Amino acid sequence: KQAVTIGDVQAFIQYQRQFVHPLTQAASIINIIQSTIASAERVFDFLDEEEENAFTRKESAQALHGNVSFRHVNFGYEKDNTLIEDMNLEVTQGHTIAIVGPTGAGKTTMVKLLMRFYDINAGSIVIDGVDTREISRHDLRSMFGMVLQDAWLFKGTIMENIAYGKPGATQ
Repeated sequence: KQAVTIGDVQAFIQYQRQFVHPLTQAASIINIIQSTIASAERVFDFLDEEEENAFTRKESAQALHGNVSFRHVNFGYEKDNTLIEDMNLEVTQGHTIAIVGPTGAGKTTMVKLLMRFYDINAGSIVIDGVDTREISRHDLRSMFGMVLQDAWLFKGTIMENIAYGKPGATQ
């Protein structure tokens, strides 16, 4: 009988690595291919999206004062899956409201519907008697200031960050 030498152990480890290395590479390549397919699906989903309707109202949206009504609003990100049913809400000009609720309750969705990042399935969202679908998205969005939960600060002063995107903003 002969004892196993350090050279035998080293050779065994080296042979084992040579055997496993191609399997590891194949698994890595399969992982990259799956990631590529998932990314391609997202790109094609984006390209397949319908173009936003650029309908513009004849009157200026600046003439609106801010009485907002959600009237029998139904909405779902997918047509078959309604998340909001028959929602009614009145907010009068000059009032401040807080939309409060747990994560996933629909707070951000309400704001996105108001600003027409998504169109509602049924009902209407009205500002001073004008359906938001009759106002261009640009004019509608310029009426609101949207502050998301995640804060982003850019290089510069706090004042410059607050006035970001509005050249000539006063103090």
